[in-house]
Amino acid sequence: MLAAGLNTATIAELLPCMVNDGQTLAPSYSGMLPDLNRERERIDEAVGSLLAARDALDTIIGATVSTGVDDLEACDAIGAARLDFS
Repeated sequence: MLAAGLNTATIAELLPCMVNDGQTLAPSYSGMLPDLNRERERIDEAVGSLLAARDALDTIIGATVSTGVDDLEACDAIGAARLDFS
């Protein structure tokens, strides 16, 4: 159940109503389906958020300009000079 993305609190709620068929745990009655579907929706939302974050990071990576500077202090100086709006 952990591998399915369920947190321990949800597992504690659902576990008494699960049966082991020898290969996997399965709900012992269909009344658990709304809870399992809710967890699936939560995971879908988390996946969507992670994909959006990855896309944003890909954009940043793609926009990165090589200045030839590999020293962090020199990079900080370049960045500070570029941000000086006075």
